[in-house]
Amino acid sequence: MTIRNSTLVGGVAACLALVAAAPAHAGEVLVVGGGEPAQRVDDGFVPDGPAADLGRRPAVRDAGPQAVVAARASRRARKATSRALRLARKRKAISRAKYRKYRRVVMRARAVERRLGGARGDELANAIGLVDGMALQRRLTATRLPALMLTLRRNTQYWPRQPFPSDRDHVKFRGSRLIFEYYSGQGLQLQPLVNFKQANLMHGACVKDTGEPCDRSGLRRLLRELVRTSARRGGFKTWEYYFEFGGGTPPWISGMAQATAIQAFARASELLNAPRYLRHARAAFGAFRKPPPVGVRTTGPFGGTHYLQYSFALRLYIINAFMQALIGLYDYAQITDDRAALRLFEDGEQEAREELVANDTGDWSTYSYRGAESTREYHELLREFAASMCSRLRRKVYCETARNFLDYTTDPAELELLGPARARKGVPTRVRFWVSKLSAVQVTITRNGKVALDELDTFRRGNGAFEWTPRATGDYRIRVAAKELRTGRGLRSSITARVASTLP
Repeated sequence: MTIRNSTLVGGVAACLALVAAAPAHAGEVLVVGGGEPAQRVDDGFVPDGPAADLGRRPAVRDAGPQAVVAARASRRARKATSRALRLARKRKAISRAKYRKYRRVVMRARAVERRLGGARGDELANAIGLVDGMALQRRLTATRLPALMLTLRRNTQYWPRQPFPSDRDHVKFRGSRLIFEYYSGQGLQLQPLVNFKQANLMHGACVKDTGEPCDRSGLRRLLRELVRTSARRGGFKTWEYYFEFGGGTPPWISGMAQATAIQAFARASELLNAPRYLRHARAAFGAFRKPPPVGVRTTGPFGGTHYLQYSFALRLYIINAFMQALIGLYDYAQITDDRAALRLFEDGEQEAREELVANDTGDWSTYSYRGAESTREYHELLREFAASMCSRLRRKVYCETARNFLDYTTDPAELELLGPARARKGVPTRVRFWVSKLSAVQVTITRNGKVALDELDTFRRGNGAFEWTPRATGDYRIRVAAKELRTGRGLRSSITARVASTLP
């Protein structure tokens, strides 16, 4: 016997409805500066959850903050920062005024760090060390200075007196739309994905009813600030990450963040009637043409084009990040009728179909190709992206996968009792069953109201069994029950049967 939930959702139309029902990811931000007390507020334009997160740290050796500490303690590294500023000025890559400004930022940061003690001093010192470390590796180039000097200035402003944040807290400074994120041991850091997601949320408030006010001037300001913090890398415009993460040393880029930037500029160009934003988007295409570690274009596990989440993790194929990158490119192409963007999308879309199917375990999803299972949050995010691709392309594979992923979270486990058909007194017997998803499975066997066996164990999708030895002849009642373990909803199902025990 097989137990199924009778309220299954099916069809492409259901997938399209799921897109509309997708939750808006908005969160909390700590607002500081301006001579006023710090204030923790809920902000509908601050993205939260896995949709705006860098994801799980790659399973590679993480150099950690020790590399930063080593750089900050090195006199040679400190001198390298001064040398990088002088070189940028000598080459006329920065103005005399900018040179003086940046020099003051560095000197003030070092002076404040010397006065601070404890954890606050360590955080500021490590933020300085990230800059020094890049200078020591000759990576502190002129185009990176605006973002890095702003980050250093904000850390200097923050650490002497502001509340100590929790890891991954969002921080915003009064008078600016940019969001910084706190990474324990590395201070406050600019997070490009969070900021471009913020731009998309601000756009959404102007084109549909999200419950948030339409703030066109705020969107213009945010994009203006983001343009100022861009850098040149491999001949293209990008928004780099300037902190260590999962073994990646700065500067590195993310395909997901890069495509979200392209998407945000296209949407804002249309909303604000500002075609100048498209120049910034087109200048960012190079990330999807260059191989890593400069760009994010690589060969995927099925031989097609894959766009990496992390430019430093060459064989980590994260499916949700890949699909979001494709969605960003597709949306840009649709808004602008840009054939170059469409070609970049088409280059990866066939590979994405193959990878999406490979990440479907039959009862859940995996986070990356041949990787660990998704958390509940990342499973839901991947379902949203599959549904988004379904709404855009109407391809069966995306629509069916989105529906399957929903079923995995809303349906109880399916059970089928496979045996035994009969049993013999005193002879070990296997109670065999099939379960459709990861579950806690309990078998209860009774005879004449008395319990002969009651056991509980965890089983993944597939066949399982409990061993039982009848102690008497007669009819036994077998009940197998399952409680799925992933969604937190405690979905249950059960099946019962009778079996006769005879003499051996």
